[in-house]
Amino acid sequence: MRASGSLLLLLLASSVGAMADETGYKLRLNSSLEGSELTVVPQIAAPPGARLRYEMTSTKQGAAGKSSTRQSGRVTVGSDGSARLSTLSLGVSPQDRYVVSVKVYEGAKLVAEELLRYPW
Repeated sequence: MRASGSLLLLLLASSVGAMADETGYKLRLNSSLEGSELTVVPQIAAPPGARLRYEMTSTKQGAAGKSSTRQSGRVTVGSDGSARLSTLSLGVSPQDRYVVSVKVYEGAKLVAEELLRYPW
């Protein structure tokens, strides 16, 4: 499965460095494409014990028009300094265009933000 490994690297590369993170916080949008399903798994590296809130939105532009989804939640960073925020799975077709945005807050302060575009 060399092709899918290369695709995963390409997906990861498309989200790296899209937005700046606050010092001590690093947000990654791990993503994979299996057939016609795009999966995005945001993961944050942050100070252990930090209590964070996240907002994730996806916007799709396709043959049938435009749609969007939004989810949010709270997470406490583990003793290893990392936390998985959520999992988002999207059905994709060749004409679809997606933008996935994730913002992470500590209290009212934005500490990390990342953007993923599909196709890249």
